[in-house]
Amino acid sequence: MSTDTFATTIEPHRGALRVHCYRMLGSSHDSDDMVQETLLRAWRARETLHDPTRVRPWLYRIATNVCLDELARRPRRALASDLGPPTDDAQPPYDAPLAEALWLEPMPDRWLADVAPDPQARYALRESVALAFVAALQVLSPAQRATLLLRDVIGLSADEAAAALDQSVASINSALHRARVAIDEKVGPRDPASFASTETETDAVLARYVRALAESDVDAMLALIHDDMHTTMPPVPTWIAGKAANAQFYRAMFARFPVGDVVAVPLGANGQPGFAFYRGGQLRAIEVVEVRDDRIWRMHHFMTPALFPMFAPA
Repeated sequence: MSTDTFATTIEPHRGALRVHCYRMLGSSHDSDDMVQETLLRAWRARETLHDPTRVRPWLYRIATNVCLDELARRPRRALASDLGPPTDDAQPPYDAPLAEALWLEPMPDRWLADVAPDPQARYALRESVALAFVAALQVLSPAQRATLLLRDVIGLSADEAAAALDQSVASINSALHRARVAIDEKVGPRDPASFASTETETDAVLARYVRALAESDVDAMLALIHDDMHTTMPPVPTWIAGKAANAQFYRAMFARFPVGDVVAVPLGANGQPGFAFYRGGQLRAIEVVEVRDDRIWRMHHFMTPALFPMFAPA
């Protein structure tokens, strides 16, 4: 296979491979490196692609094993809520930041632009990159994670997944069952109706949040807090759970905001609403927000400067 033919065959799959590597690793930063390694291994093994119509499962086999090799070398990434209990004191100061490599990272929505979901997949594309889903994947063993992604997200057959992981079909089916049970326990109901808020209602809640920040209106903010709200602040391991603790936290936070000091600019992250959070004219965080029952249910405040360029306008 010539260089030009290889590039023409491989290039349409690059975006989907990047998203697959992100799901596997929970790191948007590492995903591009994993894709480059995948393409390098694919080039070296190009003579094993006997049927160009089978390039998709062939590439996913390579990419998955690249990610499994990476996972064997480092700890899993997580949200603070997966590492320990919430704080008993929602007032600052908070725990010192931990190493950035421990934290699950958000993914810019524009990565989804060139990714076509497979009709055989069990999960819709945006559902498969939702922050809660990607966080739940990291709790699975690497083998279970790979199996669930190949079967339920990528839509490969049991035979194709077994070949990709060098396992028997029986082993793949067993791992898939265990992974599905673990994901369902972690993520909860998949029925959109269980979240009760429509897209229009979600937009209204987020508009109220933006206005509360701009006006430094703590009472307006507190009116948006769900009874089961969680706030996380990577790379700080402290996280806050429940309405009362979050109310205490946001009262303390808003007390430091003069009117006009904070601006939240909408952006897309993980197929969910998000914001670039500016304070004093400087970008301080990327926020990923989840709304349930017309209230803010999850607020993930990623205070990692290395992430910021990834979310800059294209």
